Amino acid sequence: MNILREFRRAKKRSVASRIRLIMIFSVILIVNTYAWFNVNEPVTMSGLESNVTPWDVSYYVDNKEILDEKYTFTIDEIYPGMPDREDIVHVRNLTTTSSSIKYELVSVKVFGKEVLSQLKANGGIKTDGNTVHVFADDTSYPFNVSYTYDKTRIDGEYVDDEKTPEANATLKLNVSWTYQGNGTEDENLAKDVLDTKFGKDAYNYYQNEQNDPLKAIEVVVRITSSMLRDNG
Repeated sequence: MNILREFRRAKKRSVASRIRLIMIFSVILIVNTYAWFNVNEPVTMSGLESNVTPWDVSYYVDNKEILDEKYTFTIDEIYPGMPDREDIVHVRNLTTTSSSIKYELVSVKVFGKEVLSQLKANGGIKTDGNTVHVFADDTSYPFNVSYTYDKTRIDGEYVDDEKTPEANATLKLNVSWTYQGNGTEDENLAKDVLDTKFGKDAYNYYQNEQNDPLKAIEVVVRITSSMLRDNG
């Protein structure tokens, strides 16, 4: 449990909820021999003298902190010839302790239908270095969705992007849907057929009032941070 993050969550809850959380944290500290706090002073616990290592990582989108380690990229509108879209998540180290960062694709929904298992089974997800192509099979999906990360480790305490670039990692989601194909005549015809199919699917989805019109496509990526204890 990341106690610092739970306290930030508690600030947004009622007084009663915060009291319950504090009581839970107290029990955790009594039971566990070690706990990780954002302090640098030597402490003594049950005769064991040690330095408690500070460690905390935060996640930001549009300069607003998100408290969940899962981030949902929501694409509200998608159509052939749409402007390329890019969403960015910043992962920032808040202490001097280094952290390992992992990224995992956990859900993909198209017009409200979960398709991640199908994509995996059909080889529709391809990894190229630090980039994951979610709809790599262009014979099944006419649009391109991918995410790219620049680091799997962050070092040092974050100040800003220029002064402490190694303390900040970014995850970028990119979406595009080209209007005209640049292949052979048969390939372009197949693309037109696929574009038409998804155009009809989109129309049917938006006509149903029970569907959320802001969620044409949802891509959920879990970002997991873990402390590197050797700090090396």
